[in-house]
Amino acid sequence: MDLRIAGEKDPPSQRQGQGGRIVARNAVQAVDAVRAAPAGAVSDIILAVAECQLTPGETARFPFAARTAYGIPSIHDFNVVSDNPNFDPEWVRLRRSAGDSYGPHYILEITPGDIGRSQYGAYPLRLSWGAAGTNRYAVGRCTLVITPCVRVVTEPAVKIWPAGQICLSLENRGSTGIDVSVSIRHRGSDWSKEWEFELPAKDDQFSFSGRFDPPDGKRSGDFELAVSAAGVLLFRRTIRARRPLIPRRLIPV
Repeated sequence: MDLRIAGEKDPPSQRQGQGGRIVARNAVQAVDAVRAAPAGAVSDIILAVAECQLTPGETARFPFAARTAYGIPSIHDFNVVSDNPNFDPEWVRLRRSAGDSYGPHYILEITPGDIGRSQYGAYPLRLSWGAAGTNRYAVGRCTLVITPCVRVVTEPAVKIWPAGQICLSLENRGSTGIDVSVSIRHRGSDWSKEWEFELPAKDDQFSFSGRFDPPDGKRSGDFELAVSAAGVLLFRRTIRARRPLIPRRLIPV
C-alpha cells in the first residue's frame, strides 16, 4: 500500500496495510480522540486513514473514532455518502474495531464488487453521525480511489537517441478489456505524443512499443512519461535526456 499524507505531494513514509493501498495515516490523532471526552465536548469523528486505493474485489478499511459526550454511538447510527454519483451504498460495511481500547473504535469497510468502467476514479466520502445542524452532529471525511486491475509489470524503457521509443509491459487482471493511454511530453515546451489502445483481459503480459520523433531542439531536457487506464493514472516518471557525447577520437580534424 502506498502511503502519503493527504494534501502533500511527496510521500514522507510508507507502511503496509491490509486490503488496498492505504494513503495517509494519523494514528496519534485517532488515539487521542478516543480518550475520555470532557463534559460538553463537541461531537467529532476522527479517521485514522484519509485515503485508500484499491482494485475491484479488494476491501478498503478506514479505522475511525467517534468522540461524543452522548454515550457510545451504535454502528447503525452512522451514515456514509459520496459526492460521486457512481457510489453504491451496498459497498459499505461498518463494524466495531477489535483493537485495543486506545485505538479507533470502529472500522468503515468499502468493498466494490463487479463494477463498470464508469465507476473507476475517486470517491470523496462523508461519514456522519447524528443530525446536521445540532451539537450532536459529527462528520469525518476520507477518499476512496478505485483503480482498474491493470499494472505496469516492469519499469518502462525509454530511448531518446537516435530515435525516440517507449517499451513497456502491462497486465490486465480484470475480466474485460480496459482503455489505456500512454503519453510522453517534453517539459519546457508544448510537444507531446500519446497512444491510446484497448488492453485485452488475458493471463499473460501485453507488450507495448511506441515510436516518436521530438522536434528539432527538443531531444534533450526532461520528458514526462505517464500511463493511465480507464482515465486513472497508474504510472508517472520523469526521464532526463541528454545529448550523447561524441568521443574526441571521432571528431574530424
